Amino acid sequence: MFQVELFVQNLASSVVFYRCLLGKGCASYNETSALFEDARGTVLRLTDESVLNTNHYFNSMHDSAKGKGVELIMTVDKVDQVFNNFLSIYPAQIESQLADRSWGKRDFRVIDHDGYYVRVTS
Repeated sequence: MFQVELFVQNLASSVVFYRCLLGKGCASYNETSALFEDARGTVLRLTDESVLNTNHYFNSMHDSAKGKGVELIMTVDKVDQVFNNFLSIYPAQIESQLADRSWGKRDFRVIDHDGYYVRVTS
């Protein structure tokens, strides 16, 4: 099992963004991090970049796009409802519209405030 941690520029904005995608609040939240969990043990941690010390590996990557080459995939129960909610709040963040895919899933893709690429799927 993987746990995902995303380092973000504005923790409060990112929490609101992912609450919209996941349809639920954080399991825990403080001034530097937020944790989302589901019943299957899947974990998404958002951590404010301010906690990174000057010699941290990520600090040497200021000029590169966050998550370059990585697609985060979030499975939700009601993908149509999530898409419609998301469309009303964050229309500019939608990278591809809700569609049925050839592999039998229905999904859409978004770009979060930090540039992470997220597929939301049934």
